[in-house]
Amino acid sequence: MAVRHRVQINFFRPVTPSMKKEVAVARIILALWAFLSFGIPLLIWLAGLGDPTGLGESILTRSRFLGFPLHYWLVAQGATIGYVLLCKLYCVLWDRRITRHRQAWAKSGGR
Repeated sequence: MAVRHRVQINFFRPVTPSMKKEVAVARIILALWAFLSFGIPLLIWLAGLGDPTGLGESILTRSRFLGFPLHYWLVAQGATIGYVLLCKLYCVLWDRRITRHRQAWAKSGGR
């Protein structure tokens, strides 16, 4: 009977070069997602803190884009478009990683 070895995978401490590359792609996407989800609304909120009336008015809430208030467009429409662009970026980075892996594998003679 063959001996089975347990494979340990840790997102925060990847061991193999392949795992490190996979985690790097995931970290880039997660960082950009966090900025889209939390950074933009936070910037809009921070921009309104200086309003003396206390209503949160700023250049972002007074400006309009395609007929909508800019802050609405950034959060509602921009987040959706940003998500689609993140999916595309993930595919591009992953394809690039796979292509390099296959080229390295072919150079090593398939070992």
